[in-house]
Amino acid sequence: MEMPKLLKLPAFLLMLPFLGLAACADRVEVPPAHVGKVLTKNGYKPSTVPPSKFRLDMCLFYCDKLVTLAIADFGHLEKFKLFMPKDQLNMSFDIRMTGAVNEKYIDNIFDRMPPQNGNISVSQVYNTYAQPVIRDVVRRVIAKYSINEIASSREMLSQELFTAVASSLEGTPIKIKRLGIADVQFPKVITEAKERAAERRELIEQEKAQFEIQKIQMERDLEREKMNRAIAREKAMGQKEVNDLLAKSVTDKYLSYRTLEVLETMAESNNKVFVPVEALGTIGLQQAVFSEQMKQVARKR
Repeated sequence: MEMPKLLKLPAFLLMLPFLGLAACADRVEVPPAHVGKVLTKNGYKPSTVPPSKFRLDMCLFYCDKLVTLAIADFGHLEKFKLFMPKDQLNMSFDIRMTGAVNEKYIDNIFDRMPPQNGNISVSQVYNTYAQPVIRDVVRRVIAKYSINEIASSREMLSQELFTAVASSLEGTPIKIKRLGIADVQFPKVITEAKERAAERRELIEQEKAQFEIQKIQMERDLEREKMNRAIAREKAMGQKEVNDLLAKSVTDKYLSYRTLEVLETMAESNNKVFVPVEALGTIGLQQAVFSEQMKQVARKR
């Protein structure tokens, strides 16, 4: 009696289906700053997989897949061009932020977000859950202020924006860690007005500086004049003291004595005229002496 053909096949041929089954058990990896879930034919397995490498379960007709989700902190920039009601002008600005996936909502993200090439990116989550909320809140808060208020209170405004956005994103898969307004582009008319105001302030400061310089110079001149007056006053007082001293010391006897000394000196000179001492004080003698001196001057010429 012939044995069934199946029993006559070599053993390794009988193992081929099982080898093919094992080949379907792919080796997969959850990279750092990600979490993963295994997607089966019946949906995701309940547990999440931390960063690691492992092999999926062997399969025959339907093979499991690994889906990863990025959970790292991310930086993001939102650009705005907003009509400012108080100024009736358009203003452009940026909102810079740092955010992260809220880990309490990881299961919800896997259930509601379709993966792309086996991964759910943080940008998908942000664009779906956070961007519409942030743009609405920022426009509502900024529109309350004038452009000048924004220019002078940016730090306060950034804090208000952060508080409003963080509150609005509670209960969503995205949480904001930092947020602030940046790169404000004011309307040209506002910029030009600020530039003119800055130029005026600069001119005023220059005038103040020049005034201070002139003030110092005038104070220096005043001090110099005070010193000169003090010196002149001291000289005058000194001269007065000398005059007073002379007035007290020069008597009639002293003058007579000095007159005799002068006459003795004149007597020794060849060019002399003897005049009685009593006549020295008369007008006639003075005129005669003057006339004689004029004649001598004329002869010399």
